[in-house]
Amino acid sequence: MLVPAVDPSALRATAPIGPLDRLEVIVFREPELSVADTPVDESGRIMLPLAGEFSAAGKSAQSLATEISQRLRQYLRNPEVAVRVKQAASKRITVAGSVMQPGVFPVEGRVTLLQAVALARGPSQVADLDTTLIFRTQNGQKTVAKFDIGAISRGKAPDPEVLPGDTIAVGSSGLKTAWRDITMGLRSFNIFRIIP
Repeated sequence: MLVPAVDPSALRATAPIGPLDRLEVIVFREPELSVADTPVDESGRIMLPLAGEFSAAGKSAQSLATEISQRLRQYLRNPEVAVRVKQAASKRITVAGSVMQPGVFPVEGRVTLLQAVALARGPSQVADLDTTLIFRTQNGQKTVAKFDIGAISRGKAPDPEVLPGDTIAVGSSGLKTAWRDITMGLRSFNIFRIIP
């Protein structure tokens, strides 16, 4: 596996910063170093006075604040920094795999895994409901967590929150896929009866 598997509960509900988001950066007691509104460029970077350029995309606001604070220690004693996402332009999720209509979907507000799958018109007939993966990049770390959307829809498991930038992949059942292929193949044959 290319990314480390994590406990599903470890997927925190903190949306990562994305390209074209707008940030507020506050350096406490240093108003000349604070920035009320700075855009994240298309490559995911921001430029700040004195501190310079930072890669912001994929990081949480807290992680970026810590990184800015560490760099400002070259110039200031114990700098305190806060970062807030003023406007998130990158509010999209990708739903792929065994769903009726895979694609990239814009999201607003809180979206759960079942709601995200519903945006793709639900699982297909060959979906393996107990193998649904959420891929997430946060603070430069790639993670994946496995969920059972069948159990979630029956109320036997919690419905996790999906964050902008996440990719959801619904697995397919090998047996269901084989059965579908057989039945589709049979439709192409002309069925006739031999009369003696």
